[in-house]
Amino acid sequence: MDKKNMSGMTFFKLAGALLAFLIGSGFASGQETIQYFSGYGYMAVGVGLINFIMMYATYVAYAYAGRTRGLTDLKEVTTFYAGKFWGKLFEIFAWLFVACCYIFMCSGGASTFNQQWGLAMPIAIAIMVAASVATAIFGLNRVVDIIGFIGPVIVCFTLIVGLISAFTFFPRIPEGMALLDSGAVSITRGTNHWLTAGLSFGGCSLLLVSNFVATMAYQNREYKFTPFKLVLFTGAFFISIVSVLMGLNHLGNIEEASTVAIPNLALASNIMGSVGTLFAVIIILAIYSTICPSLWNTVSFFIKDDKSRNYKLTVVGFGVVTYFVCLFVPYQQLLGFIMTYCGYSGAIVFAVIVARYVMVKSKDQKEGIEA
Repeated sequence: MDKKNMSGMTFFKLAGALLAFLIGSGFASGQETIQYFSGYGYMAVGVGLINFIMMYATYVAYAYAGRTRGLTDLKEVTTFYAGKFWGKLFEIFAWLFVACCYIFMCSGGASTFNQQWGLAMPIAIAIMVAASVATAIFGLNRVVDIIGFIGPVIVCFTLIVGLISAFTFFPRIPEGMALLDSGAVSITRGTNHWLTAGLSFGGCSLLLVSNFVATMAYQNREYKFTPFKLVLFTGAFFISIVSVLMGLNHLGNIEEASTVAIPNLALASNIMGSVGTLFAVIIILAIYSTICPSLWNTVSFFIKDDKSRNYKLTVVGFGVVTYFVCLFVPYQQLLGFIMTYCGYSGAIVFAVIVARYVMVKSKDQKEGIEA
């Protein structure tokens, strides 16, 4: 069957949905870029490059399994590439990370409401959980339709802030590095070296969207694989390049960035004045755009039919559990632990999945199987 060309609107929607899924409270607030990019000086570029390579290569492997084998869930994809034992282990890694991401991002969104508008945490958590449950309950297609236009807005806004800020803060990068090296300013680093930071950060990016990418590839298999791979390239490239840009900006503004809860807001305020409310809204949208597909991913791990009654009841049930976890477990503790250790497991997933993808694709080409 001949494959169709992808329209610009379809490309925009799919790339936007992927970007929206990848954006979370850490990216939008700047906390991730502080921990995984700013602390390594100019080698933040190396962190971004590693992240991009890991993301794009593994996303293509996920998509290939979805398109050529009709594998639409995490279990099928990991078993196909890694075998029954390792596949099950990778599946558990990914599910745990996505489920925990949903929980700590609901907490992060609630914290934004609390900090910016003084909303009580029990009410703020309820808003985040209810919004995500109300969206995810309609299934993946509805999630893509809703979040597909949010992702590009968030990335473009952050990119604009980063580019304008660069004129002010890039010249101050040597000063920021000196402050960190001398101990005059201290920040939390994701790991002790830029290389392991790249592997950890990239590993998190792989685990977050494994099920989402495979399913999206399967549902859009009528289109040629090249434009779909361009969708994957777009998501990996823009997340990586904007993270590097913002990380270096924060390094040039390290004295302020190390003391505020939302470093990106500090940059935006420096160039645009009082934009607290606007940026807080953007952060809420960023978190919303990630927790909706995260919740779908978490529940679809067990229930494949996202239109069934059991799926909807489970979405509601997990939302209730999340509400109570967020009430008692601090956001910062969840973020730091999950990002570091799950990231390392994701790096192992990258090595195995990509190696097996190369082998499978080579064999398929000999047998005339095309994506």
